[in-house]
Amino acid sequence: MNFLIMEKYFKIVITLALISSFSSCNDIKSNQIIGRYYLVAVDTKDDMSIGYEVDESGNTVDVVPETIFSVGNNDKYIIAKQHPNTNRKITNYFIIPIYKEYTYFPEKGVIGPISLNEFIEKQKELNISTVTFDKTIK
Repeated sequence: MNFLIMEKYFKIVITLALISSFSSCNDIKSNQIIGRYYLVAVDTKDDMSIGYEVDESGNTVDVVPETIFSVGNNDKYIIAKQHPNTNRKITNYFIIPIYKEYTYFPEKGVIGPISLNEFIEKQKELNISTVTFDKTIK
């Protein structure tokens, strides 16, 4: 009899674990940046990435991986600051071209990771020096 009770509890635990794992796989869209571009985190803010929405269900593919902590944009580019792998001692910069029409390759043309000096030079070159980091994730 103990075996049957243990088997029943085991099945319940496995079912609850599976339900929990499926619900944690859903992306939490915390903020639309522009168009199909979103700030996306799976579980925590440390998972924050820039995603491109690929379908009507809200599924996204990463354009820039975690940990994104600040972004800004105009109608042509998104700028982003990233701490790679949550390493707060390193700050990478990205410049992401905005595709207004659907694309299968949203990562195409992404500039980065680059240093602050390279970022400032690219901003001047692309004439986007006035774009500021107006969204910060805390």
